[in-house]
Amino acid sequence: MGSESGGREYSLTEIFAIKFVLADILIIAALLLAGPLYAVAITALFVFTTFLIWYLTQRTGTETADTETPRETDSTAQRAETDRDPVTKLQDRYAAGELSDEEFEAKLGRLIESNERADAAGIDTAELELELERSE
Repeated sequence: MGSESGGREYSLTEIFAIKFVLADILIIAALLLAGPLYAVAITALFVFTTFLIWYLTQRTGTETADTETPRETDSTAQRAETDRDPVTKLQDRYAAGELSDEEFEAKLGRLIESNERADAAGIDTAELELELERSE
């Protein structure tokens, strides 16, 4: 719940507090200017809208939590996997027993060599996908 102009985000408690302050002002003005029947009608309207806002925020809050949590978890895990550097991935595979000593040393050597060639050519390797990863 926040302002549409990109400003400050308001909590549900703050929204209800603002609503009740404005409702008090309007009810007092209705009592003074229009009479007690209008003040009672306005009070009933504010009570109804308060429960309606509470119900809608509870319903949308539950739906949002149910639908977005798995997606965020998947994207976070995927981002963590892609953020790891190739040497760490290679070390993890070696530690898991997927690579023999010779394979590990050969792949590590190719990785270092390709990184040195890229540095000599002035290419930023952080954005590149390594051929080592694709060839496996």
